[in-house]
Amino acid sequence: MNADQTHTPARAGRRVGACARVAVATTVSAVMVATSAVAGAVPRNPEPAELAQAQQAVDAGTGGVAAAAGALSSKEEEIANLELDMGGLREEINKTLVDLHDAQGSAEQARQAVKEARAELDQVQGEMSSAQDKLDEISRTAYRRGASAPVSGVSGNATSDDGLDRRTYLRTNAEKQRAAVDELDRLRTETANRESRLREARDVAEDREVAAEQAQTDARAEIDERSRELEQKNAEREQLVAQRDEAQGELDAARGHSENLDREREEYREYEQREQERKEAEDKAREAAAAKAKAEREQAAAEEQERARKEAEDAAQREREATAAAEKAAEAVAATQPEHNTLDNPYPSGEDAAAGDIAAVQNPSGTAATGETTQGNGTSATAQATQTSEAATSTRATETAGETAAESTQATTTTQAEPTATATGGATETAEETTTSESTTSQSGDSTGQSIGGPTLETADEVSEEVSGSVDGSREQRIETVIARAKSQIGMPYAWGGGNASGPTKGIRDGGVADSYGDYNKIGFDCSGLVLYAFAGVGISLPHYTGYQYQRGTKVDPSSMQRGDLIFYGPAGNHHVAIYLGDGQMIEAPQSGSTVQISPVRWSGMSPSAVRLI
Repeated sequence: MNADQTHTPARAGRRVGACARVAVATTVSAVMVATSAVAGAVPRNPEPAELAQAQQAVDAGTGGVAAAAGALSSKEEEIANLELDMGGLREEINKTLVDLHDAQGSAEQARQAVKEARAELDQVQGEMSSAQDKLDEISRTAYRRGASAPVSGVSGNATSDDGLDRRTYLRTNAEKQRAAVDELDRLRTETANRESRLREARDVAEDREVAAEQAQTDARAEIDERSRELEQKNAEREQLVAQRDEAQGELDAARGHSENLDREREEYREYEQREQERKEAEDKAREAAAAKAKAEREQAAAEEQERARKEAEDAAQREREATAAAEKAAEAVAATQPEHNTLDNPYPSGEDAAAGDIAAVQNPSGTAATGETTQGNGTSATAQATQTSEAATSTRATETAGETAAESTQATTTTQAEPTATATGGATETAEETTTSESTTSQSGDSTGQSIGGPTLETADEVSEEVSGSVDGSREQRIETVIARAKSQIGMPYAWGGGNASGPTKGIRDGGVADSYGDYNKIGFDCSGLVLYAFAGVGISLPHYTGYQYQRGTKVDPSSMQRGDLIFYGPAGNHHVAIYLGDGQMIEAPQSGSTVQISPVRWSGMSPSAVRLI
């Protein structure tokens, strides 16, 4: 440290002292000028009656403004309730979109399973026809040999014994072949029954798809009706605003007159308090002396600020690392969720169409958060899951000369069994055994309860368990990560239907208010999309619908809410959702025309429970 730096505090103190002396001299001069001015002109002193009359005018104006403000507040409450209903209708369409995507996937699973069952039925039918032909051939052979028996009998005992052995052999093989035909007939009946059940499951899934589309149409019609009502309420509100502003103008004028009288009275009091002003000047001089001590304290504060700055830099670095970890977790969640604002059915139609890749549609990025695991046969777990379907068996009849009957194998748990070769009368047949397993997955909540064939998809709970298990930090740190992600989007436009685990997305049409604000051309979030994005940062996968989000986590009483809990509105959490910040504040994406913002908690219309996910 050089000499200049060593003596800087001392020189700063001398400068502060000089400034203080100048300030004192300036103040004293100002007091002297003011005293001279007062001595030359005595201010007017308003009468008490004049002051009381002015105050009465102010009171009357205040009452008028309060009445207008009350009417306006009532109208704004009506508008808020109507907008809340609109939010519920929009979320109902979000629900229909989630249900539609789920129904489309279920229908595709059922279609593929029906196709597989029909192929198995055709194969069993073919095998049964072949076995029946062989039985007929054995019967004809036996008949021909029986017709030639009298001639053989004349030739001697040896020839007769040989013929008897042949007839015994043919009768034994005929009985075995009949048993094989009976077993194939049984398998054909079971396969036909299974195909019938799968067709019924497919019909149920298709009915769900139609119902979801109809629910969406009904919700859009309701939005149109509520939009017209909201427009009328807004017009009434504008009229009340004008009335309130007029009353406020009158009140401002009355207040101005009253303030002028008060100012005159104050000037008169200042005239009487000349000595008090002199005392105040002396007080200012003492304050100047105290400024020197303040400057020394400020020097110490500057050093403390430097230490705080370094600590802030360290905290910022930690925050950047936490943000990077949250983005990685969100990417893992996003990889498992379908595209919410797509209405078109991504799967092929018709039973003869090529199989749709359900896993690729539901998981566009190709891999889940924790990566694919490889099985012993070299096939990834994800690929293996897409190859399985409903449990059943189709076993070809096997027979060998000298065996007592055809054997039928039971269902196993492997994807494809090793082929088995058997011999019949010198002919060789290869039997293949194919085993499939039933599975069905509903990502978001609704399920028909049908067990149909097709790929097995991870549920949102399974994804959350896998991804969140790899996210470090205490419960408090995870909650702060969620809130930090939500706050990072403050000011982002509201776009109905917008937002996913990776960030804001383009909105979709609602046929009403959202369309009038151009939500379908905006990049942003709606309420459930913002919550989905925030919690993806800690590996929690949520569906894009408030009603399904309300079914997750642990229900808590709203009076016991903690920071990071979810606040829902509507009877079943199906109108709106926000994240509780504590101290009566929440962060939300309110409605069309607004942005992501922090708002006071609204208790009116709140759902019976809050939800705790962490």
